[in-house]
Amino acid sequence: MRNRTKLLLLAVIALVGAASLLFREPEGIQAAKGMEQTESGAPAAMVLFPVSEKPNPRAVGMKPVVFNHKIHEGKVQECESCHHTGDPVSCTTCHTVEGKAEGKFVTLERAMHATNLRASKDGKKHESCVSCHQKIYSQRQECAGCHNIVTPRHNDAWCAVCHTDIPTMTKEQLQDGIANNLLPKDNAALADAAIAAKAPVSYVNHKRARYKVTIDTLAKTYEPNVFNHQRHIVSLADKIKQDPLAQAFHASPEIYCQTCHHHTPATTHPSKCVSCHTQTIDKQNPGRPVLKAAYHLQCMGCHDGMNVKRPRNTDCTACHKLRTAKQEASK
Repeated sequence: MRNRTKLLLLAVIALVGAASLLFREPEGIQAAKGMEQTESGAPAAMVLFPVSEKPNPRAVGMKPVVFNHKIHEGKVQECESCHHTGDPVSCTTCHTVEGKAEGKFVTLERAMHATNLRASKDGKKHESCVSCHQKIYSQRQECAGCHNIVTPRHNDAWCAVCHTDIPTMTKEQLQDGIANNLLPKDNAALADAAIAAKAPVSYVNHKRARYKVTIDTLAKTYEPNVFNHQRHIVSLADKIKQDPLAQAFHASPEIYCQTCHHHTPATTHPSKCVSCHTQTIDKQNPGRPVLKAAYHLQCMGCHDGMNVKRPRNTDCTACHKLRTAKQEASK
C-alpha cells in the first residue's frame, strides 16, 4: 500500500508539472511584472490622465492611457522627440484638457493627436503620438505595403488601443489623476497592473487557411492566377509579431484577412472581391474600382509599398500565364 501511495503521489506531481507547462502564464504577462527599468530613470510605464482644472471635465469621457515608456524610449533617438521643450516633464505640465499659457493653449487632445504640425522656430517639427505613428507606418516598407492601400479607420476600436480601462483604478485615483495629484508610485503601480492584465492576442493559425486560391473570374486572354494564400498570411504574421506597435494596433485575430479584404467585417471567412467589385462600372457606386482595377490596385499597391521587386508591374505573365492559341480555340 505504501508503494502504491508513493506511486500515486509521484503521478500527481508529474501531472501538475505537465499542467504547469501547458497552462503557463503568457509571456506578455511575465514580462510586464518584471519590466526592465528605463535608461533615463523614468518609470517603465505610466498612466496619462486627462489633466484638467475642473474636477469632472467633459474629456473624462476619454479614458486614461497606459503609456509604455520603456518601449518608446528604445524607439526614439533622443528624449526631445517627445519632450520637445528639452525639459523631460509630464506633457500635462503644459498641455491640459482646456489648454494653458505654458503650452500656448494647445490642448492635451491636440498635443497627442494633431497631424498638421508645423516646424517651430528651431526648425524641428514636433510630433504628436498619432503623427509619429503615421510617419512610422508610412515610411517602414514592412508597414507601408498594407498602409499604402489601407487607411486606418479612426473609430472606437482604434481609440481603444490606447484609451483602455484600468481594472485596479478607483474613482478616487481617477480624480486624483485628473487633478494631477496622484502620487508617482501609485501611478506606476496602476500602469504596471494594467500591462500585466493585458492578455496576449491569439492570432489565426495560418495553417487553417486555404493554401492556394485560384482567381479566375477575369481569365480570358490569360490563364487563372493561382494565388499563394498561406505564404502571404505568414509574411504578414512575421512582420506584425516582430513589432510592438503593429501588435498593439493589429490585435484582432482576423486582422490578416482584413488586410486584403479591406471592407469586410472582422472574420476568417470574408467575402470575395467580386461581391463588391463588379466587372463593369457600377452605376450605383461609380467611384468604386471595377474588379480588374481592384485586383491590381490591391496587389501592386502592397508590392510597391514594400518595395517588392518581383514580379514587375509590367510583367503580366509573371502572375498570369498567357493562353495558347489551342486553349483559346477550345473555349
